[in-house]
Amino acid sequence: MNPRTRRELAQKLEMARDEIEEGFRYGVPHLVGEIRDARDSNDGSPSLTLSVVVFENARHSFVIREDGSTFFMYPAENSNHRRLFFNIWRFLEGKGHSESHFEPGMHIRGILRSAIQRAGFEVLWMNVRPAGRGEYIDVWATKDGARYSMLFEKISSGEYVLLEIEKV
Repeated sequence: MNPRTRRELAQKLEMARDEIEEGFRYGVPHLVGEIRDARDSNDGSPSLTLSVVVFENARHSFVIREDGSTFFMYPAENSNHRRLFFNIWRFLEGKGHSESHFEPGMHIRGILRSAIQRAGFEVLWMNVRPAGRGEYIDVWATKDGARYSMLFEKISSGEYVLLEIEKV
């Protein structure tokens, strides 16, 4: 992410602070954005759009890079715009996911059940669903007395991405 885009992201996050705070009253606020490459803009500089959406009981995140644009969704953990800026920046750079804190978008390598258990979850049930050329894995697990439903996508042999995690 270039310096101009980072500056624009920081400004837009600061402007969205009240909207993010309001979203916590209804669920989990998520930041949805698009970063357009400098080639696609009128003034030759990258542009960024940012919106806030709220999901009642779920957390989602993704990054899609296509035709010089980057589309993303990221759950806001709090309304601190400075912390959100660094979290999103690291997320867009492909960094910042620790194995002990499961969040959508994180990649897991190795044996899925073992990785979930290392993160402190007790796996209750796993189901593999074929989907076209790929596979999705549904997982029910518990941690600290709470139950979770997780959905993983198998990217390749021994590599998975967490698509959804929901406390049920």
